[in-house]
Amino acid sequence: MEKHSFIYTRRLTFAKFDAGHIIGYLKEEQVLDYLPEGAEEPVTGYKYTGTEKDGGTIMPCKDHTSYPEVTNAIIRATYSESDEMAIHRHYANDPEEYAEEWHNYNEFCENAKAQAKMWLGIE
Repeated sequence: MEKHSFIYTRRLTFAKFDAGHIIGYLKEEQVLDYLPEGAEEPVTGYKYTGTEKDGGTIMPCKDHTSYPEVTNAIIRATYSESDEMAIHRHYANDPEEYAEEWHNYNEFCENAKAQAKMWLGIE
């Protein structure tokens, strides 16, 4: 799937897209000294990369107010259920061989939880 990046002059989070989806702005990168078109002074920019031309990513999410649902949407933007099951099987069958994959997956999930909390204003 093709990825697109876009730079904004403010941080973005997510919004309800339709009855079963949210659009989220993932993979945030700060762009220091970003000079927007027509501006005279540089500002801090925020670059998002996603599947949409505006840098957003449309994700299935039944309830955009639910922490578990939003967290799952963020995780699913990177890992399908099949991918997750494979990671679990790999680690269960050979923890040493798949330690790095397991660590990366768990770190991603913890970051997804933190991002969902930030988006929803929890804690």
